[in-house]
Amino acid sequence: MKKNLLTLSLISLLSMAIVGCGDKGEETSNKISNSNDTEISVSSEEEISYSFEQKEDIFDLLPDDVLNAQCDIDFLVYIEGQNGTIKDIGNYYCGSKAEDAAEHGGTPSRKYHAEDITSIEMARWFGAAQAFKEIAPGVKINLIYCSIAEYPDTIKAYNTQKGHLPQLMWGTDHVVEMLQQGYNTDLSKYSDSEYYKQYNEYFMSRFNYGGFQAGIPIAAEPWGVFVNTDILEECYIIGKTIDEYGECSDEYKAWVDDFTWDNFVDAVKRTNTPAHAGLSKVVDYFLSYSVESINKQFVENGTVDLTSSAVESTIEKLINYENELTQYCVYAYDDASTGQTAKEDYPNAHNWSGNQNFVDDQYCTFYAEAPWALATISQYVTSEFDTTGRQIETTVDFLPYPKVDSSANAYTGIAVEGLTVGNQCPIGTDGKEHCASEKSKLETDVAAYFAMFAGVDPRSTEAKSKIKYIVNGKNYTGSVGLPIIKRNNKYDWQSDPEILAKYNDPAADFEDNWQYDLSLFFKVNNLYVTDGQEPDVVNFSNIMYGLVKMLDSMYMIYGDEVTCINYWNEPVLVPDGTETRNVFLQWLGRYTRLAERTDDGNASGLLGLADYPARVAANIADIEEDINENAALAWALLQEQVDMYYGEGYDVLDPDYRNSYEGHK
Repeated sequence: MKKNLLTLSLISLLSMAIVGCGDKGEETSNKISNSNDTEISVSSEEEISYSFEQKEDIFDLLPDDVLNAQCDIDFLVYIEGQNGTIKDIGNYYCGSKAEDAAEHGGTPSRKYHAEDITSIEMARWFGAAQAFKEIAPGVKINLIYCSIAEYPDTIKAYNTQKGHLPQLMWGTDHVVEMLQQGYNTDLSKYSDSEYYKQYNEYFMSRFNYGGFQAGIPIAAEPWGVFVNTDILEECYIIGKTIDEYGECSDEYKAWVDDFTWDNFVDAVKRTNTPAHAGLSKVVDYFLSYSVESINKQFVENGTVDLTSSAVESTIEKLINYENELTQYCVYAYDDASTGQTAKEDYPNAHNWSGNQNFVDDQYCTFYAEAPWALATISQYVTSEFDTTGRQIETTVDFLPYPKVDSSANAYTGIAVEGLTVGNQCPIGTDGKEHCASEKSKLETDVAAYFAMFAGVDPRSTEAKSKIKYIVNGKNYTGSVGLPIIKRNNKYDWQSDPEILAKYNDPAADFEDNWQYDLSLFFKVNNLYVTDGQEPDVVNFSNIMYGLVKMLDSMYMIYGDEVTCINYWNEPVLVPDGTETRNVFLQWLGRYTRLAERTDDGNASGLLGLADYPARVAANIADIEEDINENAALAWALLQEQVDMYYGEGYDVLDPDYRNSYEGHK
């Protein structure tokens, strides 16, 4: 039995991507500057031709014009710390160049190999493109990548130089923000595709604005709270987390089920010892996701309620808890640091160095500074060693945010990320489409079908689970996320004996494709409790219970309601002079923005100071008014922009499109 769910080194894979590519010997990059001094990378690599025998599309999921297309699809993604272009990434052999050559008589059969992939983000797209090229060999997927800060200007530079947008984009701007710039193709025209019908309805609805399907889901990353359950046991909060059968104990399940603010603060306080703090840092996500009338109501209605009597009393209680929690954190909250400086007891702690603070040094019981880390730590969920060479065996679970009280639902955050198919046929002032080229519509179709293929086709899933890559000199296998496919569903071909005779269905042993995807996620990321067994994706017997509750909030495993909240793809930016500001600016900045400073530098109203709760209470009505007024403006601006770029006919203010998913059975 392997006790730990996650033996974490919480270096996010965003950090993995900071490592530069180095000279791979096959590609050099030239820089082209536009008038704004923005640079994009254009590969000058020598073209090497390889012949590909087209495999039969036995599933009949792709139209013939896509299967037989001869075109290039430029795919712009963000990979932090890296910048370049890799052409035709489907031209990949799943292994090293030496292995490829040995298998094919001394000459490599493919251009790219494991050593050419330098981040997990690349691996995902290499795997999907490799599988796609087997059935559409004339399509070249060209990966263009840049750092997060450079992404918006890179789109503009590309558009200026090429005369059209990239055919496919994984943007740092949220899908709604790209929609506001006219970048998106309406993907609802593909709604009859079997691929389209496979998607989780909730995830799809996050990108639908008045019937305009602005994006295709590619990832669903839950936001929650990490807890070191070993510390809970050491401090007698829980007698035993894992029972003698390698499953979560009934006592621990009961504690997770009743993970209220009262019990959360109590656990933080009782585990705050000279050896470690109870919490790494207070973050605004706790309160925002716990109180239904904030993030949840904003998603559903575009408004928030902070001042009705019941809500106001709840917020007052939790604001006081927020303030109390600062006493039990790794970081000091005072009028100088506001949570940016480690306390004297933790000299090596550093903001955002989660692997060191939470795992290596075990400075805290709960960690939430990087609440999205479950999906991004991927290959780091294996045994790590501290600076003395001691192997770390820490049992960690991933919990929903604390509930307001025992009778409330446990809500979690979720980041549903989407792919945008670049709008190749924008509407001109004459009201007509002006396509970039005669092939624009075909390229749009190819990009859209590749995006869907990458997310929900079993061939893509299988390839992504087997993709090999090298990061920092270490060999890795697999790049898969949580399922974005709906539950209790299979393709028609999976019941066809003739097709199954030609294709060994990898999901054959599972009730549905969702179970298969989830099993791969657990195995690739080592996210289950027992060695020598398969992940239990039916009863979840060998999955940590907090993570099971997290999955329940996303997929309705036990209940009949989605209790995860994604407000990333609401229009939350409004004009503020020459810049823009967030609708939630005052609320999200309450720890410091509501403070007053005197001439001598002293502050009043900062989180952690005695008058912080009173300062928030005094401003709560103004905060609510500011959010709701600006939210109405943000939605109105979105409607204007959609009308301008795509023509009238999409009522983005109609909530039915955003809330019509099967979130309630």
